[in-house]
Amino acid sequence: MTREELDRLVAQYTAKTFDQIEDTLALEWEETGLDQYRWNLTDRAYELAGALSHADPEPALQLAREMAPSAAEDALRKLARRLMEAQLKGIKAELEALCGEPLERPPVYVSPLSTPQETPKATPRLSELARQYGDERVARKSWTSRTEFQVRGYLTLLSDMLGDPFIGNVTKNDMRRFGLELARLPSNMTKRFPGKTPREALEAAGDDETVPRLAPNSVNAYTQAIRSFFNWAVEHDHITQSPAAILKNMETGRASEDRHPFDDEDLRAYFRKLDAKRGLLPVEYWVPRIMAFTGCRLGEAAQLCAHDVRQQKGIWVLDINEIEDDKYLKTTGSKRLVPMHPRLIELGLPEFASSAPSGFLWPKEMRTNPNPKGSPVDKLQKRLAYVLRSAGIEDAKKTASHSFRHTVSSRLKALSIPEYQISEILGHELGSISTGRYGSVTDLATLKAVIDQLALPI
Repeated sequence: MTREELDRLVAQYTAKTFDQIEDTLALEWEETGLDQYRWNLTDRAYELAGALSHADPEPALQLAREMAPSAAEDALRKLARRLMEAQLKGIKAELEALCGEPLERPPVYVSPLSTPQETPKATPRLSELARQYGDERVARKSWTSRTEFQVRGYLTLLSDMLGDPFIGNVTKNDMRRFGLELARLPSNMTKRFPGKTPREALEAAGDDETVPRLAPNSVNAYTQAIRSFFNWAVEHDHITQSPAAILKNMETGRASEDRHPFDDEDLRAYFRKLDAKRGLLPVEYWVPRIMAFTGCRLGEAAQLCAHDVRQQKGIWVLDINEIEDDKYLKTTGSKRLVPMHPRLIELGLPEFASSAPSGFLWPKEMRTNPNPKGSPVDKLQKRLAYVLRSAGIEDAKKTASHSFRHTVSSRLKALSIPEYQISEILGHELGSISTGRYGSVTDLATLKAVIDQLALPI
């Protein structure tokens, strides 16, 4: 990657960042919400500054890979650091604006190589380039089978909706219109309107308010995949700028509104029912307890290996990683070391792992799925969900696969644990900053002290 290409990518990202800042500043805020937002910005600034001070580009490496998927590793690290610097500058500018100062946008970057006399080159059709993009990601093993199935489907829908144009002819107006139509697409189209194309299904649904539309999370999955595809097309010089940059995510509400945490009575009822289950398997005994005391995702607990339960600097940890080929992680921030709660040690998790055969702790059918359309942990999830409902927990927003995570998050927040430390334990992204095993700014001993404060009736 040349310096000119690096400057261009960073300039595009910076411009988009400041567009988002302007959109945020234009919202109607309540003072309490604004205060919380300032605190969140400050936490993110400390995280970025900490990573930059340690020359650690990991928090932005995944973003760099999405923007320049074919770049060499050293170029990606340079790009990641530049992106983190742009993020930090944006946060500082936003905080100053929230203190009454004018928002100062950085100067617009103009490529020294661009000339008005250049003749646009012929470009491939959108469907052909989407196929090449998918083939490259599969060859690089960047996608799981399920991700491949989903993203190829997203891009096929895009091509169909736009009429499979030459990619160089796709404009921002085309993408703006597509974004509006995407939000109006019926859910479960193939079942509701069998034999119809997406556009025909959209026309058949019309303005009928009884027809369910795609959920915001589904719309956002489409737009994220499409933005990544167009960024790849820019990186490969098929187009000079991404028309998909104008696609914005739909508001989905805070995660805490999507799923409810368990209360003490829920936990007692669930584990009482679980332990009374006839023929209880080790995976059914341990995985819920691991999720309860770490807040890890079901997929992360299901793919633990014997050597992932180990000591680091004298502290028992769970190593959440993707070292083995059959492992997968949701984001780059998911890689992390989670200190083991004393209760898991008391229950004998280290001894169980050390006595288990090398390799994965749980049977293959509990962590993989031969159907690429389904979740890899579909079988295990259904088993745990059955016990949950059998225990009398009927709230649809309390689930065995998500509510443990929200339980840990909400209880640590109640203890006034800093947001970024909770993020490091849970391995999720805070704003646009991903934290985790390599992006962490907190030492293991401190995180262990945080975990040790978690009190659960299990």
